[in-house]
Amino acid sequence: MKSTLFAVIAVVSLWGCATSSPDPAGDNPVASETPPAAPAPRSGDRIGGHTPREIIAMFGARLRDGVSDRQLGNYRRVFGFGDTDRDGRHSRREYVDEGRYMTRQARQGIFRAADFDKDGFVSRAEYVNNRIITDEAKEIFDDMDASSDRRLTLDEMIGSGKLKDQELARAVFRALDTDGNGALIIPEYLRVWGRWARSKAPQAPR
Repeated sequence: MKSTLFAVIAVVSLWGCATSSPDPAGDNPVASETPPAAPAPRSGDRIGGHTPREIIAMFGARLRDGVSDRQLGNYRRVFGFGDTDRDGRHSRREYVDEGRYMTRQARQGIFRAADFDKDGFVSRAEYVNNRIITDEAKEIFDDMDASSDRRLTLDEMIGSGKLKDQELARAVFRALDTDGNGALIIPEYLRVWGRWARSKAPQAPR
């Protein structure tokens, strides 16, 4: 009985979204079916002279360097619960069609974001990378969300002190605020953050 309960709990958290709050329109924590009102800067574009990877580092993102071996092992173990045919990858059928948690729209968006090479499958490595990026990004968001209302304002971002340059903070906020309404929700924030985290790290000068 206990092992069955553990399996159910693990599948609920399969994509790292059990603790996140989807927006009222049905968006999910990684990707949305609704396109942004204005295009966000591409992952290779600079903001205030900084690359996307430099920007997220200023917020405190460590990506793989911030994850313990124990946590990696947990991610891999949870991945196995969704890999029902044990072929080492999640297919659309396994996750989107046969998934029982969240909405189908949410599952589609999450699957699309995690499938980095767009081959129609999410490998264990892609899954783990997606968990590393999104779990850390949500922690950073929550740390800045002083009102704890799951909506991040420019004042809260500046007040967090993560970006010392206020002009840079404003530029970064505009890039994240893809609908231009002056507040960030988790799905909107993660769509851009995820692209930035997956962009190439800046090359060291020779």
